[in-house]
Amino acid sequence: MNALHQFNEHLIVGHVEKGKQLGRKIGFPTANLNLVEELMIDKGVYGVYVYHHSKKYLGIMNVGNRPTFNDGDHQTFEVHILDFHECIYDEYLTIEVMFYIRNEIKFEQLQDLINQLQADAFYARKKFRLLQ
Repeated sequence: MNALHQFNEHLIVGHVEKGKQLGRKIGFPTANLNLVEELMIDKGVYGVYVYHHSKKYLGIMNVGNRPTFNDGDHQTFEVHILDFHECIYDEYLTIEVMFYIRNEIKFEQLQDLINQLQADAFYARKKFRLLQ
């Protein structure tokens, strides 16, 4: 069994750090996580539950190296929390990975990335409704 199929067995805990705020500029602000423990999970986009101050939110998480932004080879964990607008820098989030959405993709145009993120959020909402 590869790492992709084991994600439901793990909770991810990470400290929210300030990033380059590129997601915010395109309408998809993300919490950039510095993980408390190392985790092996395949690159890609996932539907996740996000736990913050005893509340559970829906989110989408990208694991990878942000190829559209040509941002180097370091792996990032970025979570966009759906319908959430609080400032959470320097706080901790717990992430429960629920399902895989797609591979990480390099987009030639920024608008293509925005369109895909909108589709990812729509898909995640639909899939979460089926899980309830």
